[in-house]
Parts: sequence; C-alpha cells; structure tokens
Amino acid sequence: MSSSGLAGDVNSGLYWTANESGDRGVVYGLTTTGAVQGTLNYRTQPVDVQGLAVVGDTLYVGDIGDKTRSRSFVTVFRFDNPRATGLTVTYRSYDFEFADGPKNAETLLVTNSGRILLVTGGKNSAIYAGPPQPSRQGVNRLRKVADAPADITDGVFLPGGKQIALRSNAAAYVLDATTYETVASAELPTQSAGKSVAVSLDGESLLLGSRGRNAKVYSIPVPTEATPTPSASASPTLDGEGEEPAGMGRRGTMLALGIAAVVAIVAGVVVGTIRDR
Repeated sequence: MSSSGLAGDVNSGLYWTANESGDRGVVYGLTTTGAVQGTLNYRTQPVDVQGLAVVGDTLYVGDIGDKTRSRSFVTVFRFDNPRATGLTVTYRSYDFEFADGPKNAETLLVTNSGRILLVTGGKNSAIYAGPPQPSRQGVNRLRKVADAPADITDGVFLPGGKQIALRSNAAAYVLDATTYETVASAELPTQSAGKSVAVSLDGESLLLGSRGRNAKVYSIPVPTEATPTPSASASPTLDGEGEEPAGMGRRGTMLALGIAAVVAIVAGVVVGTIRDR
C-alpha cells in the first residue's frame, strides 16, 4: 500500500491522507505535530484512491484511479464535518464517467461551490469538469475543459478559489481557475516518486509529498512568477500520477518540513511526522 493524496483541513487543524489501493475505506488524520490523531472510516472498498480535497467543512475522497483504463465510472466520496474519531461514518458518493472514454485520473479538485474537476495523468494530462452540481442519481458526465501540463500527479485550489496549483514530479504550476492558463511555475527538487500537493494550514506554502515508506513532505512558497519548467503550460479548449532532495531546491529555499506519510504495510496504518520551521 502507498499513501496517496494530502489535504489540509483548517477547521479541524489536520492533514488528511489515504492509501492508494489495497486498503479498506479509511482516511487518516494527521496533526500538525505529525501524530496520527485518528481515522475516518466508511463502509466501502475503494479501487484506487488518487486524490483528496477539503472545501470548508467537507472532505472529498477521489476513488478515481484507473491505470488499466477499464472502469466504466469512478467515484468521489463526500464527508460532511469530518473528524478523526475512529468511527465509521456515513457519506455521499458521486459517480463520474469521462465523455471520451475511461481515463486514469490522479488529481481531484473541488470548487468552493462544489463542482468536481479531475485531472488525468500521463503525457497528455487534461482537466475535466463535472456538472456545476453533481447528482447522486445516475452517472455524471466529465467533459474536457483544458489541456494540462504533462504528468500531473496532484493538485489543489489555492485559498480564495481563483487559482489552482498542480504538480508533476518535476515542477509546480499555478493556473488561473477560469481560463486554466499557467500564470506561475517553479521547478521542484528531486523526489523519487513525487505525488501529492496540499496547501499548508496557514495558507502560505505548498506541501509536496511522495509515495513510499518514510516519504518526507517538503514546503515551498506558492510560485508567483513563470519560470522555465520541464513541461508545457496548460491551454484552454473551446469546450468550456520520498527521498531527500538532491539539493535544497533548484529554485528557492526548500524547507524540510518533514511531514511524512509512512505506510505500515502489515498494519495498514499511516504514521506521520511533521516538523514546522
């Protein structure tokens, strides 16, 4: 099993994470000191969790991965007032299908109004949007709204909801949330399997996580200007997927925040360590 996704929950003062696959329906709540405060459990067996998002006092968990491109639909689970109490809770779920056939999505984004967007992985990453208000009756259709930089593995709306931060293993991008154009970018330090991105609880930094045991998460300032990056920027269309860095950042100062999502494979428990600086 491997930790997949990271989301900051300001109201609870926690970071949420989950295992990518092979785990029961469970989300782990990590405190700002790195301790596992508890779990949120739900009665289902997700196929491939690839993204988490928090909007206000609502947690979304995206069972959206499809590496074999064989799923007829993917599912996003919604939890209101999430708490890491270890209890089994009720949830709402929304099913989605891609208008142009199955895709492997690695990124879950949710607008302040509750609209769900998925970003596919691979060289031809793209942004797909669901209806403004998803329905629990039937399957919601996802339509492509923009191309995205290549090899996107996670993303998050920045505070205020007007910009989106996306990451690959090599770079972070800030996109305008209306046009999906890249307005800022930054090259990232080397991570063997860079995966997740979240906004810090104080809203001032991006947290960058990776897969695997003892995988550290590093903190960087939110990019504010465009810089040369290994991938092309996003462009809209008409139809409105850890190690220590090789150095302390190729650009800017990397803070070894040390928030780790360590998956205990036998026990299926996530252990975190966070050191703020």
